[in-house]
Amino acid sequence: MKILFFYLDAFSQTGGIENFNKAFMKALSDLSRENNMNFLSVSVYDCDPDERYIAKENYKGFSGSRIGSSLYAIKKCIEYDQVILGHINLAIVGIIIKIIKPRAKIILIAHGIEVWEKLHFIKGAFLRRIHKIFAVSNFTKEKLVSVNKVDPAMVEILHNTLDPYFKIPDFFEKPSYLLERYKINKNTKVILTVTRIAETETAKGYEKVIEILPDLVKVDPDIIYILAGKHDEREGLKIKKLVGNLRMQNNFILTGYIPESELSDHYLLADVFVLPSKKEGFGIVFIEALACGLTVIAGNSDGSSDALNNGEFGILVDPEDLSQLKSCLIGSLKYQAKNYKTTIIEKSYLSFRDNTRKLIINSNL
Repeated sequence: MKILFFYLDAFSQTGGIENFNKAFMKALSDLSRENNMNFLSVSVYDCDPDERYIAKENYKGFSGSRIGSSLYAIKKCIEYDQVILGHINLAIVGIIIKIIKPRAKIILIAHGIEVWEKLHFIKGAFLRRIHKIFAVSNFTKEKLVSVNKVDPAMVEILHNTLDPYFKIPDFFEKPSYLLERYKINKNTKVILTVTRIAETETAKGYEKVIEILPDLVKVDPDIIYILAGKHDEREGLKIKKLVGNLRMQNNFILTGYIPESELSDHYLLADVFVLPSKKEGFGIVFIEALACGLTVIAGNSDGSSDALNNGEFGILVDPEDLSQLKSCLIGSLKYQAKNYKTTIIEKSYLSFRDNTRKLIINSNL
């Protein structure tokens, strides 16, 4: 079996799709050693790979050249049995490959909002020509079926996973260096959100948490809300203005970018993780937080439900209901049960790799 994986980015940016792509390439690398399978990954935006996930001989990066990467993928498709496209924005390449090689088995990976709306023209035509779709959540599958009229039998679920190199802690202790950095007492209750923070990200829900922060402070004046993640300048100013208007400067921390080496420690610093989003395709941050023993609160109207196993692993709330969000946060801060091993086993990398193997082999039959 020969597989060509054509995707946007994994190593040059951070985010859920990028994390998925890294884990997917790691799974392909593992499977190529175990089975009679050759594969090549081609990236539009990445330059060099992280060789923990994929060896250089299985990789070609184009550093942002859409035309160069597309022409290369089209040229190489003749040599491969399966062509896996990492995003619907690569649909035009899939259509050209199908014209050149009609018998090619083309698979699309569907992450979230990019396929939730009705797809027209090239993207719509592409959906009618592919062999399979791997969706990262049942919510995304339901949207493909209901909105884009995709045959349910075409869509397989490949849930997101923890990064295989994510540092899962053995002990639940608040890191002293972060307590010192942020000037937090070890007994202070900390609410944490880790997410991409940008003006274009309008449905993450962190502003809802900021809005109810004054009510939370009435219950416990020492509560700290930490919003962690890289942010653009305009969104950063908007958040600081909202916090200032509410006079919550002493109870709020905007960290900026968190390096991978400190990610687990930031989860350990917290008592509750919250991201009441409305457009999350899955939410790897939820299973990262679970792996670090946190109570997790998420929105109930997107792919977050898959990450929390429909509420079995955490709390699902209506992201528009501020009173519900407030009561869940107050209740979670009063009672914390730090137990992670059973909650993440179904989302572990080994399960992801086994599911990848099964889906790819079945798609080749």
